[in-house]
Amino acid sequence: MTEPRRILHADVVIAGSGPGGATMARELSRKGKTVILCEAGKYQTRFGYSPFLLSMLDGFGLTFSKEGTWVMRPKTAGGASVVYCGTAVRPPAWLKDRYGIDLSEEVDELYEEIPIQPLPDSRIGPATRQIMRAAQDMGLDWKPIDKWIRADKCRQNCGLCALGCPTGAKWTAREFIEEARRNGMELLLRTKVDRVLTENGKAVGVRARDPRGWIDIHADTVILSAGGQGTPPILQRSGIHDAGQGFFCDPLCFVAAPIDGQGSFFDVPMSAGVNLVDDGIMMTDQGLPPLMYTSLLGLNGPRGWVSLPKVLKYKKTLSIMIKVRDGLNGRINKDESFSKPLDNDTWWKLNKGAALAEEILTKAGADRNGLVKTSVVASHPGGTVRIGELLDKNCQTQIRNCYCMDTTIIPEPWGLPPTVTVVAMAKRLAKHLTVAAEAKVAAKGAA
Repeated sequence: MTEPRRILHADVVIAGSGPGGATMARELSRKGKTVILCEAGKYQTRFGYSPFLLSMLDGFGLTFSKEGTWVMRPKTAGGASVVYCGTAVRPPAWLKDRYGIDLSEEVDELYEEIPIQPLPDSRIGPATRQIMRAAQDMGLDWKPIDKWIRADKCRQNCGLCALGCPTGAKWTAREFIEEARRNGMELLLRTKVDRVLTENGKAVGVRARDPRGWIDIHADTVILSAGGQGTPPILQRSGIHDAGQGFFCDPLCFVAAPIDGQGSFFDVPMSAGVNLVDDGIMMTDQGLPPLMYTSLLGLNGPRGWVSLPKVLKYKKTLSIMIKVRDGLNGRINKDESFSKPLDNDTWWKLNKGAALAEEILTKAGADRNGLVKTSVVASHPGGTVRIGELLDKNCQTQIRNCYCMDTTIIPEPWGLPPTVTVVAMAKRLAKHLTVAAEAKVAAKGAA
C-alpha cells in the first residue's frame, strides 16, 4: 500500500536554510510571497562547546569521501553560517569578467546592513597580533580581514565563533530566517527534500520527508539551497544526472606551536591573514577547540600521535590555518556519498603554506621543535551545479522555475570563504524573480 502524503501549498518552497536559502526566504517574504522553508536539521540553541558543535554537523562531523578526505557538512537551521568563523570576502572579479554577473550593488547593501568590516584594534587579540607582526616582518601583506561580526557585541577573549557565537555578535542566517518567519514564512525542521516535482519540464513543487512521513509541497517556484553536497542529489533524483560531477572543497590544515603567552584559541578566529592569489593559498590565524585539535592530530598518523600531548597546551598555542584552492574533481552521488581525491597540485599548495606558516610561527617566538602540523580537513564544498553549465546566469536549472542558491552555483574553484558571494547572489535572484513576477502581472492586466 502506498504511504499517504500530506499536501502543502506556497508561492515558493526552499530546500535548505543556510545563507542562500535564508536570504531567499527573507527577500521573497518581504515582497508578500508565501514561503515554506525546509531544513533537514534541527534548530539547536546550545553553543560554546565541541559536543554542541558536533550535534550541528552531519554524521556528528564524521563525513568522509571514499578516499578518506574529511569534509565538514553543517546540518542545522542557518547552515554553515552558525559554525563559520564570520570571515567575509568580496566576490571574485572573474564572476563579472567571465560570467557577466555584477554583484556590486548587492555587496554594498550587505556591507552597510550587517555591517561587514574588519575588527577594531580593541577586538584583535594578542595571539593574532603576534602572528601578524611576524608575517609583516617577513614582507607578507598580512592584515585584518572583513568580518560578519558586530564588534560591540563581541566578548573579549571568547574565541567561540566556530562553536556557535554565544553573544550574538556574529551574523548568521538565522537572523534572516527569523525575519522571514515574522513575515509569515513557515519553517519545517527535520524535513529533507527528496526531489523536485515537475510537469511538462516545469517545477511545480518538491517532495520531502519529515519524521511523520512524506509531504508534497506545491509551489510556483522551487529554490534548492541544500548545500554543495545536498543540492546535487536532489537534482539527480529529479532527472538532472550531471549534477554533482566535479566539485571543490577548499582543503585546509593547521600549523601550531606552544608559546609563552596566550594562544590563538581565545582570539576571534581568522581576524587577519594573507591571500596569496597566484598560489591559491589563504593563511590566517585560527585557534582550534581541543577536541578538533586532538582529532586532526590523531588523523595524521604516528607523527600526529606523538604530538597529542601538546593538546594540553592549547591555551598557549599559536595556530595558523592554511586553506588552498583545489580543482573541480570528484563526484557527489545520488545517495549523498562522495568521492574527492586531492591531487598533487593541492598537496603542493598545502605543503608550501605549511612551510611558510612554520617560518612565521618561529619568527613569532615559537620553538621550532614544538611545531606540529595537522591532517587535512575540507570546508564549504561547492561548484557542484555550476553557473554556465547546469545553471543560467540567474541560477535556473533546465527545469523551469527551479533554481539553485548555495555554494553549488560557484562556477570555478576559488579557495576563499563564499558567504558574501552566496548571499549577494541570493539577493540578486530575489530581485530577478520579483521583477519577473511584476512583469507577468502587468502583462495580464494589459491583456
